[in-house]
Amino acid sequence: MLEETKNFYKKTKLRTNIEEPDDSKVPVTFVKVFHKNYPRFESIKLPKAQKGNLDKLFDLRESRRLFSKKPLSLKNLSLILSSCRIIDFGREPERRTYPSGGGRFPVEIYILSYNVENLNEGAYHYNFKNNLLEVLLKQKFEDKRKLTSPYLENVAASIFLTSVMSRAEVKYGLRAYPYSYLEAGHIGQNIQLKCTEFGIGSCPVSGFIDDEVIKILDLTDGEIPIYSVSVGNINERNKD
Repeated sequence: MLEETKNFYKKTKLRTNIEEPDDSKVPVTFVKVFHKNYPRFESIKLPKAQKGNLDKLFDLRESRRLFSKKPLSLKNLSLILSSCRIIDFGREPERRTYPSGGGRFPVEIYILSYNVENLNEGAYHYNFKNNLLEVLLKQKFEDKRKLTSPYLENVAASIFLTSVMSRAEVKYGLRAYPYSYLEAGHIGQNIQLKCTEFGIGSCPVSGFIDDEVIKILDLTDGEIPIYSVSVGNINERNKD
């Protein structure tokens, strides 16, 4: 990993959970969502868009923070991961279900299992090529809040996305850092849409404690965690 990227990551990674901003001390535009517009300029009304198969998923997609205590089935976990699969092995570079800058694919996928049927609690690596989980660690996680979020309850599994920066740095240099986050974002949206389609709860999280995740996954200095999506069965009390 380039030294500049390594230094930037060290300065920006979380060591404690993010605290909620004190609304009384910051301008309202910092904590409320506003929609930018140009009322003095000419505008053009767009024609009504035809709705396709994906529109229902777009409409229903949301971040779920309260999950059921019912275990997530291994079949559903496999279903979720299928949203990030290789489609064309023969092409060079291979084609996947999501875009990657220059086809470098620096992002790796790991699963922390907390409550999944027929899967021990522990850490696993997702093997894209052979569509299997490789067992890294079997252990119970005492404080899941450092790995997920203090605002989530009864998470069944966390899907962690890391970046092996050097894969993209060889082509893009320092741009590999933002490109890795863009790729992770594409993967995260795939996961959420797949969950939405099959009635599985999901919530993207970036506020995990980096060093805790690095330790559990035993990552080298050249690989860093950048994003995660927590999943589980939807708590019926909060289901629309």
